[in-house]
Amino acid sequence: MKQEIDSTARLRTTRRGKPWKKVLRWTVQVAVIGAIGFFLVRTVVRNWHEVAEFPWHFNPWLLILSLLVLGGTIFFMIVLWRWLLARLGGKIPLSVAFRIFSISSLGRYLPGKVWQVAGMVYLGRKEGVRAEAGVWAALLAQVLAVLSGFLVTLAALFVEQKRMLAPLLDRLGVESISLWWFILPLVVILALLHPRILEQITNLLLRLLKREPIRFELSYPGLLGFFLLYLVSWLLYGTAFYLFLASVNPVPLSDWVVVTGGFTAAYIVGLLAIFVPGGLGVREGLLALFLAGLVGSGVAVALSFGQRLWFTAVELTFVAISVIFLRRKNGKEKN
Repeated sequence: MKQEIDSTARLRTTRRGKPWKKVLRWTVQVAVIGAIGFFLVRTVVRNWHEVAEFPWHFNPWLLILSLLVLGGTIFFMIVLWRWLLARLGGKIPLSVAFRIFSISSLGRYLPGKVWQVAGMVYLGRKEGVRAEAGVWAALLAQVLAVLSGFLVTLAALFVEQKRMLAPLLDRLGVESISLWWFILPLVVILALLHPRILEQITNLLLRLLKREPIRFELSYPGLLGFFLLYLVSWLLYGTAFYLFLASVNPVPLSDWVVVTGGFTAAYIVGLLAIFVPGGLGVREGLLALFLAGLVGSGVAVALSFGQRLWFTAVELTFVAISVIFLRRKNGKEKN
């Protein structure tokens, strides 16, 4: 009886503590986003003359092309995730994968970094996908995206190190970075991609979550193939963003590497930022830092804000298609 009373008391204490934790988490997130937003807006205000005097040349056709390339890249990511899910035993139609991926992507803008994965698992279970397969497919997709994006960033920093790392190199008193600093992370990434290593790490996490272990039929060459496909997706993302920049001002083709590397780095860091939903502010700040050398600080911040609206517009379009058309189509199929 006493144990039951103690358990009840602990449960009540835990329940009382949860709201305070949520308030604290929300406060930290709002403070971080607010601080980043403040400094970004201040940069625009202080450098408003750059924005006002910048030779803006709006090209609607390039903007439309950038939206199409971005939409095609996101669709390519959906296809890759569906292939991974199928390899793990969760086969679903492409239309269903489109709907699950698009709707769950909104979870990135909620506090915490688990809602997108949770949404994929929840919606996938409604389609008969085993929870363990859904979790691992979502996590594996994130891991492959981060590792391939990290490699793209390193390659861009190595190729354009004098343009992208000039302040850091000057501070360190170094003229250039050796190729060995690029090869070492590449070796580490290739080692982490071994299926047995990934499987052991995943099953350890699944045991901690009290889930059944999973064994996926992906060979090392198969994982490397997925890795290369995710690497291609970052190059497509960079191309889409390059076209977005070119739609407001002509951008030399020689800037493509800087633009692609900067966008990839900003996206990855924003994705890994724990306390910031959707990488809000973090992606914009880092992207503005990379673009500052091309267009100036004030214009770079303005373009980074525009990039968020540009990207979100395509995401919401995918959600609208999923809710209005695909759900109706699936409903007709069930009837």
